Amino acid sequence: MELLNTSFYDNTLSTWLIALLVAIVTAVLLRILKALGVRHIARLAARTETTWDDALVELLRHTKWLFLLIVALFAGSLLLSLPVRMRGIANAVAAIALIVQAGIWLNAVILFWLEGYRQLKLKEDPASVTTMSAVSFVGRLVLWLVILLLILDNLGVNVTALVAGLGVGGIAVALAVQNILGDLFASLSIVSA
Repeated sequence: MELLNTSFYDNTLSTWLIALLVAIVTAVLLRILKALGVRHIARLAARTETTWDDALVELLRHTKWLFLLIVALFAGSLLLSLPVRMRGIANAVAAIALIVQAGIWLNAVILFWLEGYRQLKLKEDPASVTTMSAVSFVGRLVLWLVILLLILDNLGVNVTALVAGLGVGGIAVALAVQNILGDLFASLSIVSA
């Protein structure tokens, strides 16, 4: 019993064990909830004509195990009395995991929407499918650039100058390729009409 009262990093061994137990139980519960959610919503989606439930199934399927593990470890760490620096690191890791998982979900939504559009338009207008694939690539590239900026911001990097530089660089590139961009947007408007 005296061993359980031994203190490690301002927490007793019993507190560490409880935090570990909470993390393990949370990880198992999140994994079970994900599996049950995918199975249940997939059954419902098979009976309906809407695509929203199919998109929700895809989002749940794209929820990564590492994200669930980080959430579980963060939940367990909330029971511990951590130094300010360690608490800041735990908060930053949890925030970055959430940002990356949100990026994965948004990327999955873009790909799901593109696949639905491709199946709808493939027989009647294959050129629009190719164009929308290019637009999807650009959209996903912008998405991951925003995710990278959010991660850098959470790590304490001042991204204001970087964003301003990207804006000025984007304007310079847009002016340099003005005619090409005009033709590209004109073709996009023709294809999407």
